[in-house]
Amino acid sequence: MVSHYLRSLVFSGAVRALANPLARRAFGPLMRDRATIFMLHRVANRSAGIEGHSAEQVRTAITALRESGANLISLRELVERWRARAAVANCVAFTIDDGFADQATLVRDVFTPLECPVTIFAISGFLDGDIWPWDDQLAFAFQHTTVPHATLSVGDQRLSVEIPNRERRLEQLERVRNLCKVIPNDQIYDVVKKISYALHVDIPTAAPPEHRAMTWDEARALESEGADIGPHSVSHRIFSRLKNEDAQRELRVSWNRLQKELRNPLPIFAWPTGRHIDFGEKDILLAKDLGMRACVATDDDYAHLRPNSDETDFFRLKRFSLPFDTIGVLRYGSWLERGRQLLPL
Repeated sequence: MVSHYLRSLVFSGAVRALANPLARRAFGPLMRDRATIFMLHRVANRSAGIEGHSAEQVRTAITALRESGANLISLRELVERWRARAAVANCVAFTIDDGFADQATLVRDVFTPLECPVTIFAISGFLDGDIWPWDDQLAFAFQHTTVPHATLSVGDQRLSVEIPNRERRLEQLERVRNLCKVIPNDQIYDVVKKISYALHVDIPTAAPPEHRAMTWDEARALESEGADIGPHSVSHRIFSRLKNEDAQRELRVSWNRLQKELRNPLPIFAWPTGRHIDFGEKDILLAKDLGMRACVATDDDYAHLRPNSDETDFFRLKRFSLPFDTIGVLRYGSWLERGRQLLPL
């Protein structure tokens, strides 16, 4: 126990020392056109069963990065730097996906006071009040079920789930959510409704308070205060699981809604779910034809664009999930993770 604690202290001290401004300058060449884009989703609300970051964790992350010499810039500026072949070493951008009301509060309480740029990717159908995200509906069903076990249908699969306690509940939620990501997504909301019925939970048509979307008025207020807002589809369905015409509509309508509601929406699209298997070349061409400057994914890694990168590389920029601990934030928000990648292990 003591030995583990001492190793942890030594590791933490080493990370802090190697992520300072001097070390960043010395090891900057390792990055070679790489930058860090951090991604957040929900704000933690344990009583509602919502896993996520607390405002204090985000505040601590921003402060630690700034003190370490990171250049906190907007995603808009980062993409334009790449396009101009300007330096991006030490650049870090923050993004928040979906457009929940508690995310708007997080921006006002943390990002704005700290003068840290941030991009919100909004699901337009969510802000319009037409839907609330299917994956959050699924989490709601598992959070509120009172049955200890159930048989669920996901696509052509039937599976038995045992949910006797909170830990097991989260495991089964993840299992079912991953299955939902690989079935055709044209009827995903109906699939989730049937799952919730099997769990003896009624999914409300309107999002409950803890899952409420920000309003367009709130989005406009955040934009006026400096936040960027970009499109994140209409319904949060996965593009590689949609027909071409449905994927095209998701892109076009979401972008049109932002253009109508906002003064200067960000022409960068966030792929729903965002793994490399969740979108394809046809989707990239649709985004490019619509006028998007770039797209962001969710595969944990630095965003990397070489001077000779193919144009389509702008449409699959990787992002790191924001770690919950400061040491992880400094590791991924500096050259350190790149150094680890280069080690001959």
